[in-house]
Amino acid sequence: MNFVVQLEEYLRDLGAEARKNHPGVKEASERAILKLRSLQNQYVTAVRKASAQGDKHPDTTLFRSSDLLHPFLLAANYPNASSKLLDTSFKAMKSLMEANAICPGDGMNMVRVWIIQAHVVVSYSSTTTQQQQQQKKKLSKSSVNSDKSGYDTDASRDESLAGSAATTTTTTT
Repeated sequence: MNFVVQLEEYLRDLGAEARKNHPGVKEASERAILKLRSLQNQYVTAVRKASAQGDKHPDTTLFRSSDLLHPFLLAANYPNASSKLLDTSFKAMKSLMEANAICPGDGMNMVRVWIIQAHVVVSYSSTTTQQQQQQKKKLSKSSVNSDKSGYDTDASRDESLAGSAATTTTTTT
């Protein structure tokens, strides 16, 4: 039953994180909590029935419902979703997969949101790389400009300093 507690915790975290920016995700997580409780009652009934008849206890495949996965897919569908929202969604999806509680048709939806987030990461990293390259160009231009502003090389700068030191010693004596 640890699976149910963990999944409900993920749904609560998702709803709390999505409250301001993604109200649709919050509503979907609230509906999923209600569905989870309903499935939990069905599971308990099935376990009691199996125990009374001496049969094998049911597994978590009884929790296969698109309604449980939907809020996590919805949250991960946003390209601008916060890292906490994505982290919660991906952990919950992993938990659902490990419990074999994913409907067969939902696999494609999961892959689709992973591709969306992969594109976001790639575009972010390419934008960051471009910004870093622009900053390097600006820095190299500013260092070239500072060299042209008085001294061409370190050696000429040293010679100039040595010459000015010699001039000050001759004028003071």
